[in-house]
Amino acid sequence: MTILTQLEDLEAVIAGGRVPGTARTLVNLEKATTFINEMKDELPSQINEAEGIVRQKEAIIKQAELEARRIRAYADEEATTIRQLAEEQSNTLLTASQAEARKMIENTEITRVARENAGETEAEAEKSAIKMIDEAENRVNGILNEANTQADQRRKGADNYAREVLFALEERVADTLGQVRGGIDLLDARPTANVAD
Repeated sequence: MTILTQLEDLEAVIAGGRVPGTARTLVNLEKATTFINEMKDELPSQINEAEGIVRQKEAIIKQAELEARRIRAYADEEATTIRQLAEEQSNTLLTASQAEARKMIENTEITRVARENAGETEAEAEKSAIKMIDEAENRVNGILNEANTQADQRRKGADNYAREVLFALEERVADTLGQVRGGIDLLDARPTANVAD
């Protein structure tokens, strides 16, 4: 039985004791006390439910942080791999351009042209290597940004969910306590336990 149902039952007991033709009410103190005690017994379980929601939120945040770490680790590995590939390709291009330059130098008739071409090839190789490294860094930064964005979104989602549930629970508990306080005040205002004048 929920606290809301118990409050409705308590309200029915109070409303059912109205003496016709008067503004007075007879209340069955035993029934009213039973409902109040049941509500007191039920409140701890509602509080436990709220604590469970908070723990669930914390678990979601931890999971999001673990996922972010995993994505960052993957991004670091990917960046290392891309950098290694870029360096290997750069070295390959540089080696090829140097070999080409040596061949051109060996040919005395086209030595000058060979030197010019070798310089251009080396410059192109350097540009290509720089471009590949820049692309690799951009990809790594994109992966890291995406990981951070996903972690933030999950954390915000968990916070919003917990906040909504706790607000709803707070409203229910506040409403229940207000109704209980009203019932207790009504009982305290009576001069006798079972009969009103």
